[in-house]
Formats: sequence, structure tokens, C-alpha cells
Amino acid sequence: MYGIAIIGCGDMGTQHAAAWNDRSDAKVVAVCDSQANRAKELAQKYNAVQFAQWQDAITQKEVDIVSVCVPACDHHDVTVASAMAKKHILCEKAMALTITDADKMIAAASDNNVYLSVCHQYRSLNRFQMMRQLIVEGRIGNPLYIHFTEMREVRPKLAMHSLALNGGPIHDMSGHLFDLGHYLTGSEAESVSSVGTVFGKDKKRLQSVTDFGIDTANVQVRFRGGHCLTLDINWGLPEGTPGYCHELIHGPLGMIYSRDDNNPNRFLGDISGSTFVIVQDANGVEQIRCERGTNGPQPCIDELIDAIEAGKASQFDGREGRAALRLILASLESINTGQQLQL
Repeated sequence: MYGIAIIGCGDMGTQHAAAWNDRSDAKVVAVCDSQANRAKELAQKYNAVQFAQWQDAITQKEVDIVSVCVPACDHHDVTVASAMAKKHILCEKAMALTITDADKMIAAASDNNVYLSVCHQYRSLNRFQMMRQLIVEGRIGNPLYIHFTEMREVRPKLAMHSLALNGGPIHDMSGHLFDLGHYLTGSEAESVSSVGTVFGKDKKRLQSVTDFGIDTANVQVRFRGGHCLTLDINWGLPEGTPGYCHELIHGPLGMIYSRDDNNPNRFLGDISGSTFVIVQDANGVEQIRCERGTNGPQPCIDELIDAIEAGKASQFDGREGRAALRLILASLESINTGQQLQL
């Protein structure tokens, strides 16, 4: 039985606790949050012990794994301390705010012989796995041109918009899509070129935010082999605006995209039992239905346990999280400098 400490008991911490609880070999034994009422509620739900300080929670002898669900600015401190306490770590994305912090997190895990995973679970969604299978089979040829679009109203989680806390919405979200670009192409990034701005400053919901991070951007990433990834993200739309997302992958032999008529406002990371992957090529149109599958941290949790028990890194290893962070920071630097960055 693995004892789990949940550090950060907001939306993601609650999701982590539920996902850990779904396993028969894991139990949430410790929780901590800066808002005591949130920690109390989670502790009562899972019969866990509530701690006022995360340093006390992670050092309990009953704790084997720490789920790090605090804002990105605190990922480094909690992760490094957990590794030094000989605990395995599942860290929410984005991995950190800086590459220096990410490198220290990876080194701490390595030095203390524990496993560090980062929650880039989009690559586990059934439709993206189906798309990758079709790509590997050569259905649309190479190179790949991938286009992800996601439009959302300003987020109710205010920390997402804060430069100091989560780096801003582009920092918070784009890592998933950079990770998908790497997953789908099987290639490393060569260059990044971006433009971006802040659309959320005049929105009522965000009146208390004073240090806005970039929430709207167009990003182009070139990968080895001639592959190209384009992101169009806007998380600064007015409150109440229905969301929109789309993914399209095309190559010299055809194109692949998804369709979900029952959930037209589904976001890129959402799951649904009515999603189809569509292939259009010289043979016509093929529709492939995708199972609903699992969402959230569950695939990362399952692979972390497998990694611990098999003694090998999972596909969500901290080095994969670092690769996504490198592209996040490069895209933001390109926005700030107006220059294309060679990687």
C-alpha cells in the first residue's frame, strides 16, 4: 500500500486524491493547503491527516509518494524537499518557472534514487494515441504539420493568470501541446517563433490580478525532420464565452483531425465517449470512434507506480517535463524579444 501526500488541495489536488483513491494499492494519508478549509475537507473525505505545513506532511513515515499540486512557483521547493525525504514525486505541470529549477528537481530525484513524473497526460488521451498510431502507420506521410487551437474565457483559477504564481496562461497551458508535438512527431524541437499579448486585463473576474502573464499567443515550433507545430491559444476571452478547440494534423498524403458533435465546446484535454478521429486522404474519409478513456492525472499515476515497481522511467519522466518547459520559456522569450529562437 502506497501512502500518498497531497500538497495543494484545490482543483488539481482534489483530482489527484480521487485518482489515487481509485487504486487498490494507494491511500491518501496526508494533505496540506494554504487554505485550511480546503485541506480539512479533503482530509475528512479520505480519512487523512491534515498538516499546516507541507514540510511536515511530506516527511511522515507513512508517505511514499507526494503529489505536488501547488502553483508552479512552489513546485521546485516541494519537489526537492520530497526527494531529499526519499519520497517519489508526481508534479503538476508546468514543471517549474525556470529551467534552473527544473534541473534541480531532476537532480534531486536522481541523487536520492526516487522517481519524478510530470503530469503531461494529454498524450494518454485516446484520440491522440489513435492519431499517433495512424502517423506511425504512415497514413498521412511526413513531414507533419500540426495545428492546435484552444480558446477559453478568462480562467476562474486566478493563479493561472499571475506571472509570479503560474507564469501566466501560456506558461500554464502550452506545455501540454509542446509535449504532444514531441509525442506525435517523435522529434526534437529546433526553433520557436511567437507573438503574444494579454487580453485579460480588462475582465471583471481578474480585477485582483496585478502581474498578468501572457494569455494569448500564436506559436510556431519547427522540429527535426521538417515537422511544424502551430499553436493558437487565447485564455483571455470575456467571462461566459463558450470555448472552442480544434486539432488538425496534415502531411503529404492526407490529414487527421477529431470531431465530437455532442461536445462542440470540448477543450483539447477533455475526454468524451462521442469523439471520432477522422482521416481524409485519396481513398476518401474514414471515421474511427474513440473510447472515452481516462483523463486527468490517472495515467500519470498508473505509470509512476509501474516505473517504481519495474525500476525504469515512465513516459512522464521529469526530463520530458523539462523538454516541454524549455519550449514554454522559448516561446515567451520570442514574444518578448520579437525574435525567432534557435534551440
